[in-house]
Amino acid sequence: MPHLPLTLKIPHSITSPKVKYTLVLLALLLVLDLAFPVKVPDNYSTVVLDDEGRILSAYLNNEDKWRLKTNVEEVSPFFLKAIIEKEDKYFYYHPGANPVAIFRALASNIQKKKRVSGASTITMQVVRMIYPNDRTYFNKIKEIIRAVQLELHYSKKEILALYLNLIPFGSNVEGIKAASYVYLQKHPLQLSLAQAMVLSLVPNKPSILISGKNNTQLEFFKNKWLKLFEKQEIFNKNEIILAQNETVNLKRSTFIKRAPHISDRLAAESASPYIRSSIHSGYQLQVEKQLSAYLQRLETIGVKNGMAMVVDNKTMKVLVYCGSADYKNRMDGGQVDGITSVRSPGSALKPYLYALALEKGMINPKAILYDIPTDFGGFKPENFDDTFQGQVSMQDALQQSLNIPAVKTLDEYGLADFLIEMKKADFKSIKKNEDKLGLSAILGGCGVSMEEMVRLYATFANGGFFQELNFTSNPNLPKNPPKALLDPTSCYITSDILSGIQRPDFPNNFDFTFHLPKIAWKTGTSFGKRDAWAIGYNPDYTVGVWLGNFSGESIPQLSGAAVATPLLFQIFNTIEKNKPWFKKPESLVYREVCSVTGLPKNDFCKDTQMDLFVGNVFYKKKCQHLKKVWVNASETISYCGFCLDRNMAVQKEYINYPPEYLTFLQSNGLPYTSPPPHNPNCTHSTKSQTLRIVSPRNKGLYYIEKQNPQEIELKASVSVGTQNVFWYHNNQLVGKFEAHKSVFIKPELGKNTITCTDENGKSVNMWFEVRRL
Repeated sequence: MPHLPLTLKIPHSITSPKVKYTLVLLALLLVLDLAFPVKVPDNYSTVVLDDEGRILSAYLNNEDKWRLKTNVEEVSPFFLKAIIEKEDKYFYYHPGANPVAIFRALASNIQKKKRVSGASTITMQVVRMIYPNDRTYFNKIKEIIRAVQLELHYSKKEILALYLNLIPFGSNVEGIKAASYVYLQKHPLQLSLAQAMVLSLVPNKPSILISGKNNTQLEFFKNKWLKLFEKQEIFNKNEIILAQNETVNLKRSTFIKRAPHISDRLAAESASPYIRSSIHSGYQLQVEKQLSAYLQRLETIGVKNGMAMVVDNKTMKVLVYCGSADYKNRMDGGQVDGITSVRSPGSALKPYLYALALEKGMINPKAILYDIPTDFGGFKPENFDDTFQGQVSMQDALQQSLNIPAVKTLDEYGLADFLIEMKKADFKSIKKNEDKLGLSAILGGCGVSMEEMVRLYATFANGGFFQELNFTSNPNLPKNPPKALLDPTSCYITSDILSGIQRPDFPNNFDFTFHLPKIAWKTGTSFGKRDAWAIGYNPDYTVGVWLGNFSGESIPQLSGAAVATPLLFQIFNTIEKNKPWFKKPESLVYREVCSVTGLPKNDFCKDTQMDLFVGNVFYKKKCQHLKKVWVNASETISYCGFCLDRNMAVQKEYINYPPEYLTFLQSNGLPYTSPPPHNPNCTHSTKSQTLRIVSPRNKGLYYIEKQNPQEIELKASVSVGTQNVFWYHNNQLVGKFEAHKSVFIKPELGKNTITCTDENGKSVNMWFEVRRL
């Protein structure tokens, strides 16, 4: 086995001075290249696209220039050929600088004794656009060095793309894509030969051959170059003839701005040169027109603004985003993005509450609720029409948007628990102001945005699954997985109720309801008539509409039902026609309920009907609408266990009205059937079945301080065995309380009436007067 040499012998040629100097020079160039890299500009305009890639809006870059990023494939082959032939026909062959052209230009300049030729290649022009300098021979040498450096790091295609993006086209327009849109209102790939030729001329003298001023001169040079290209056979004869016969007039225009509010929003949130939004241009344009035309009809009642949103329920993509009726209307706040603004929802949150109560087993659609005057600790809600319905089913209460049943349901559900559910649905203002909210939240006493409301209603359409809205079509963006917010069955039942058309907020105008697809919808009107809402959905889409004034001024004729609903229906007529309704969930069950109370039937319920229930939920209530009472034959006297004589008494059934509803009937003089009065000869009754008001004093006079108004104590003396009493102040229910506990109210100036009712329906009344010190 041969031995390896102990030393490595370096060839003499490598150690020669020339090679050493060459290596040192290369090392120096490498160090200089690393120390002074070419800084390729990335300062492009932001462009927002629709879901199919068409431009919605474009924005100046931070140098106030129109520079739209493009690649070589996006540019017409006519322009590419023309610009390379004009500027640098050997572009694909030289290393950044063309030595032949340089020496020829140098000789020409020496001969003419002035600078007549620069011999700049496309690569050198890119360098000059990146590093603008005075045109001197020293700077030309620097350009050549930088051009070679650029060629070492970038391919010819990449350098050409840089050139196409940086070419000056006069004023603040740079790059072929920006120029094509600004001067010809078209994509650069669609340029004809004539248009390509004209645009290829502008960079030579961008300040002279500027928009609309020198079209005749441009036309002359266009035809001159076409003749030259014909001789050089750059383009075929037919193409040349067509280009010569086509007159090109450059006319500068501003960039279009479609879907301006969502465009502004996305442009502010992203630094990307192109943002592909979720907007459907066709729907967006149609809804913008509908909103604008509809508002013109509402000018007479003082409505100046509105917004609309359409979401695809399956993808949660926002297809339509109208943040105001007219973006250009600065006087009425047209540039305000109403979609993100916090407004009062009016009654639009009621479906969420009822759906939560359904899945908790508190109510069912036909269950009777009570729409009667009620005082919730000083909060005395009223209905929109200032009337009370008395007994009303839950589905009617929701369809008619009655306020007292909703507040009562919220009170029973628990305000704190409801706010927890609202926070789960990501209502940001509610998270922020949770400590300030009360029962009035269900009537609009809270803040929400259109974005949040549409997202909530889309949750109903998606079977209770909550998802964030998608404003872009970028599949690579991280998304939070859907989360279960509501039971699918409670969503179905609520949607079924909201799809009914026998209701006061159904528009009477035939124009808006003709060929209407089946939808579920709810309206809302804020206190003071400042906000009118209508939000609807079907399996495919959710649509939100808001009308009012961004200034917050009151509009006497404003209401969600009368004003917002017709536009909602009009939009649905545009985007959706006759699609299948929601499928019934497996957990949906039908149960027999009492026809009188709507509650699950009891043994004594004679008339029944079927109702929808969440199958896997235990229902807490059962019908107790009848009570059996011992009476005499003429039904003029009732008996208790102490005075009952079974030989003379018969047992009869009477409706077991809740005490608060019985008081409502009595105070309004409404007819009702009740058991006859108790046997006056019953000694036990006179001793133990008394009910009287101990405090305040009947017909008493009370004085209160203006700065520190005192509360008045309500206290009753009750019969043995009475557990609870119902207190009423000025015919409004204060609440149900333990019989022996004191209750405190804030009295009103003047006469105050007090009623106390026990569990058996026995009532006593009194009044007192309040004056201010």
